[in-house]
Amino acid sequence: MYLSEIYAAGFRCFPEDAPLALQLQRGLNILVGPNDAGKTAVIDAPRYVLWTRGDDYVRLEATDFHSKADGSRASDLIIRCTFDALSPDEEARFLEWCTNESGKLRLHLCLRGRRRELPGGGDSIFTQYRAGKDADGMPLEGELREYLRSTYLRPLRDAERELRPGRRSRLSRILGALPDMAKQSKAAGTGEPSTLHDVMTQTEGQVNTNPGVQTVQGTVNTSYLKELSFANDLLTATLGLGAKGSFDQMLERLELYLNATDGRTQRVLRGLGYNNLLFMAAELLLLQSHPEQVPFLLIEEPEAHLHPQHQTLFMQLLDAKTKASAENQIQVLLTTHSSHLASNASLGSVTLVIGHKTYPLGKDHTKLSEDDYGFLRRFLDATKANLFFARGLMIVEGDAENLLLPAIASKLGKPLSKFGVSIVNVGHRGLFRYSRILQRKDETQMPIPVALIPDRDIPPDVAQSLVGGRLIESQWEGAKKTAHLGARPDSGRDRGFIAG
Repeated sequence: MYLSEIYAAGFRCFPEDAPLALQLQRGLNILVGPNDAGKTAVIDAPRYVLWTRGDDYVRLEATDFHSKADGSRASDLIIRCTFDALSPDEEARFLEWCTNESGKLRLHLCLRGRRRELPGGGDSIFTQYRAGKDADGMPLEGELREYLRSTYLRPLRDAERELRPGRRSRLSRILGALPDMAKQSKAAGTGEPSTLHDVMTQTEGQVNTNPGVQTVQGTVNTSYLKELSFANDLLTATLGLGAKGSFDQMLERLELYLNATDGRTQRVLRGLGYNNLLFMAAELLLLQSHPEQVPFLLIEEPEAHLHPQHQTLFMQLLDAKTKASAENQIQVLLTTHSSHLASNASLGSVTLVIGHKTYPLGKDHTKLSEDDYGFLRRFLDATKANLFFARGLMIVEGDAENLLLPAIASKLGKPLSKFGVSIVNVGHRGLFRYSRILQRKDETQMPIPVALIPDRDIPPDVAQSLVGGRLIESQWEGAKKTAHLGARPDSGRDRGFIAG
């Protein structure tokens, strides 16, 4: 099964009268848009309902309730995650939590929160986790709760710390959840290769018989602990690796790190970006290796610390993993401010988040044709993908407009960067394909004004010797010239202008 919809009302920037209702697809889902648009709230909504693997502890606070325009705060909220395409095994295991909708079983999981102001000040928060479209079903607990835990990668994560050995380290928990590691927790059978348990036990024995270890251990016991013990309660200590403890303690001693690339055998410190890639690779391995949990991954800003070319490689890997066979396919919901990541993804997997509203760019939502999607997949590069993050947009045909318009705007005291206006230079007359990205089939007006500025394409008389057989200014008939210059597309907030 996969998460098909996230609904939230009264939660943060999504009021009850304008709730979040985001449809997700299998595989990759990318949220792009300017700061403070609501992307983190979208990520946190399923995180609060499903909970996460690792040590994250999430709970509702007063600030999670929507703040109204009059300064008051909502008293109630609901977040709902809907799962579709349940397998026969999932239907059987979780039948009591499912809802039958016209013969189709769907799994609705809800978090309902209530906030009450206390007489002495402050707030009291009450939460319910239940199934059902209106949170009127069974409580979420037991096997279902564990099955649905998601993996969450926070922004600016400390990847080196996560991969470091230590008590309850993230790496030890990843390793402990891998099926290939489960059989390593017990002694090998007769004639079988040694397991990790065998190796650690053998090493522990060698350490315990080491003369230096025995000397230190004896000194601690005879010179100190003996003197600190009661007559009938002798204290003794063992100096060793602790392999006699649990298998989890063994895993907590392991560390995952990158090797040097120049042949050196000693360990070297690698950069933040490389460690970030290593940590994300470990999390992806866990997602695809553990059949007892839904492979759902939440990532905020995976571009953190990554070189643009590594961003491209990461997106290509993620795209491949989300297109794997059904039994190995993972679902990903990520946010990004990187035009490199956005340009390397399929346009249909992108959702614009602007002004606390979501605008999916799939085929069912935009005015792009099938041919437009193929064209943009080839030509929407990192420079042009800047349009996803703009407050206003100028789509121009050539270099002249790209160079002159910022200078003209600065002279007018309206620098484009100050107003969040981006220029996208497409280099050909195909600029109308790019504008249709922001045009909705349902005629919803997106809050991004768009100016389309193609060339005038009428050479002046002085250029006659340079333009071959093309008609120059004085050779155009009045009516045809007027029609040519007036052929500019206007749609909603999109306006066409002919560069003069």
